Amino acid sequence: MESKNSFLIYTSWRSFFELLEEPELIKELLYTMFDIAEGKETAVTNNRVKSALKAIEPKMREDLEAYEARCEKNRKAAQKRWGNPSDMHSHADAMQLDGDTDNDTDSDTDTESDNDTDIDMSVMSGSGAPSVADVMEFSRNHNLDMSKEDAKEFIDYYFTDRKGAINGEPIKDWRKLVKSWSEHTLVVSDSILGPDHEGYEAFLRLPINLQDRVVREQTKFGGRNITKATAMAITACRRAV
Repeated sequence: MESKNSFLIYTSWRSFFELLEEPELIKELLYTMFDIAEGKETAVTNNRVKSALKAIEPKMREDLEAYEARCEKNRKAAQKRWGNPSDMHSHADAMQLDGDTDNDTDSDTDTESDNDTDIDMSVMSGSGAPSVADVMEFSRNHNLDMSKEDAKEFIDYYFTDRKGAINGEPIKDWRKLVKSWSEHTLVVSDSILGPDHEGYEAFLRLPINLQDRVVREQTKFGGRNITKATAMAITACRRAV
């Protein structure tokens, strides 16, 4: 397993650094902490540094073990997913597994900064589906990543498959659903990470928080399905490297 590229420093450890006082001793303590995090051998000679490490090292080891356990859990989950590509729900079935977000509170109060008031109220009421042009215009006005194909899928999903209702209640404001569409739209992670062994290796190079997110979504949606939002986060992370 690759060495961890970061570790936690707790504010409660400040007192140990203050007691060392001398810059050279503080430097030795810090370097030793880096060695521990990177899995290297340590050789501390100063007794004051040893005393500080006696208090710090157990917690560092505990954090490292927890991190390794997460990595191992994610690795096994990835082996299962990439080793069993046939374990896929269809796109529509996977989306049906997802919870509806229209019951979530939305902090957007649609103030004068929005252009929503130009939209036909009969469409907003759920009595009819918005057009692709409606969805595209709203997305552009709110800087949302929505292609023409996404807009059509959005309309089909909520107004064809669900007939303009969720849990028997008419959709009152489709605009809120547009804002969360990237959390509903599913893509196969192969298109982002690559197929089979290539995708598995790319997954292992992701930061642990993104690994956790991918595993959660693949477990939820089946196979190698992830949300578009997660796919975008992976792409942004890989570009930043």
